[in-house]
Amino acid sequence: MLHYIGPELRKGIHKYKYSGEDHSLVSKYVLGPYWNWLITWFPLWIAPNTITLSGLMLVLANVVSLLWRDWGLDHITATRVQFLSANQGSLPVIPILPNYGLPIGLDTTKTSSFASVLPPYFFVIWAFSLFMYQSLDSIDGKQARRTGMAGPLGELFDHGCDALNTTLENFLATTALGMGRSYWSILSLIASTANFYLSTWEEVHTHSLYLSAFSGPVEGILMLCGVYLVAGVFGGPTFYLDGVLNLTGLANVPYVRDNYAWANWPMSDILMSFGLVGLIGNALMGYANVYKACMKQKRSVYQPLLGLLPFVVLTSANFYWMHGNNAQLLKHGSLYVPFMFYWGLSFAYLVGLVIISHVCQGPFPYWNWMYIPSILGAIDANLSQPILQGSIVSAQWTVYGAVLLAFLTYGYFVYDVITTITEETGKPCFTVVPHKHTN
Repeated sequence: MLHYIGPELRKGIHKYKYSGEDHSLVSKYVLGPYWNWLITWFPLWIAPNTITLSGLMLVLANVVSLLWRDWGLDHITATRVQFLSANQGSLPVIPILPNYGLPIGLDTTKTSSFASVLPPYFFVIWAFSLFMYQSLDSIDGKQARRTGMAGPLGELFDHGCDALNTTLENFLATTALGMGRSYWSILSLIASTANFYLSTWEEVHTHSLYLSAFSGPVEGILMLCGVYLVAGVFGGPTFYLDGVLNLTGLANVPYVRDNYAWANWPMSDILMSFGLVGLIGNALMGYANVYKACMKQKRSVYQPLLGLLPFVVLTSANFYWMHGNNAQLLKHGSLYVPFMFYWGLSFAYLVGLVIISHVCQGPFPYWNWMYIPSILGAIDANLSQPILQGSIVSAQWTVYGAVLLAFLTYGYFVYDVITTITEETGKPCFTVVPHKHTN
C-alpha cells in the first residue's frame, strides 16, 4: 500500500525541530497577552490538535450556514448585478472589471436579492468565529508545549487545517464583499492560496516560519474580521458594492464629481485590487528571505524557484478549467460550489506534500497525481466540443467525481500521515499521553 512517509523519510522525523519568527507588534503587545490568558482555560488532557480542529469546525459551520441559505451563491451574485446596475448613490458606480466581473451570459433575473436570504447578524457570527479560529490556531502550539506533545505531527496538522481554511474562508469573504460567482472570487482564491503556498515554500527553504510585521495569520485575519463586522453593521454586502467616492462623501464635492466620477469604483473591487498588489509584495519578501538563506548555505538562489511550479501548474489548470466551456462552472452554482471544494482539497493535498518534505527533510514534491484531474478537466473544458462536460448534467458528474477523488485522496493522505508519525514518535493525534507536564 502507498505510504507517504517511507523508511527514509521516517528517519527525518526524528530530526525535526520547529523554528519560527513573528515580528508582528500586534501579536507581541495585543494578542500575545490574550493568548497567554486563553490557554490557561484549557485542561492539560485536551490534545493540541483537538484545539486546532475545533477552530476549523467553526469556519466550516459558517460555510454551511452560508450554503444552507444561498446554495450556489445565486442570491449574492444577483445582488451584485442588481446593485451595480441600479446606479444608486450620488454618483454611478463604475466596476473595475467589465460586466461587473461576471461571465457573459450569467442569468440573475430570476433570483431574489441577497438581503432577504442572509440576515446581517450572520456576518457578526462569522467575525467572531474567525477571531476564535485565529485564537485557537495560535494557542495550539502553547498547549503542545504544556503537554509535551509538540512535534512534527502538530505542524503538519496545523498547516493542513490552515490550508483548508484558506478555501473555506474565501466563500465567506467574497460573500461579505458582494462578489458572488465572479472572477473577483476566483482571483481572491488564487491570491489567498498563493500567499499561503509562498509562506510554506519559504519555510521549506529557510527552515523557519517567518511572519512579518504585517502577516496574513495575524493582521490579515483581523482585517477580515473587520470586513465581516462592517457588513453586519451596515446591512450586508451592498456597503462594499457602493462606490468609494460615494462612501467617503467625495461624490458631493463639485470638483470631484466633474473630474473623477470615473474613479467611483466599488469598495469591494478596490479591496480586491489591494490584495493582489499585496501578493506581489509578499512574493518578493518571501524570495528575499529564501535568497538570504541560500546565500548563507552556499546553495543556488535560483533552484528554489522551481518549487513554485507545482502551485502554478495546479492553479493554472483549475483556472482554465473554470474559465473554459464559456465559463460554465461560474455560471451555474450547482457546478461552482463543488468545484471550489475540489480546488480547496487539491490545494490542501499539495501543501501537505510540501510540508512533509520540510518536516521529514525529504525531496521537494514537484509532482503529484492530483494534477491529472485538473489538467484533464481544463483540456476537456476548452475543447470546441467538450467530451466530459458537454452538458450541465455531464459536467456535474465530472465535477462531483473530481470532488470525490480529491476527498478520498486527501482523506487517505491525512490518515496515512497521522498513523505513520504517531507510530514513529509515540505521540497520538488527539490524545495526550501521560508524562510530566510543564506550565
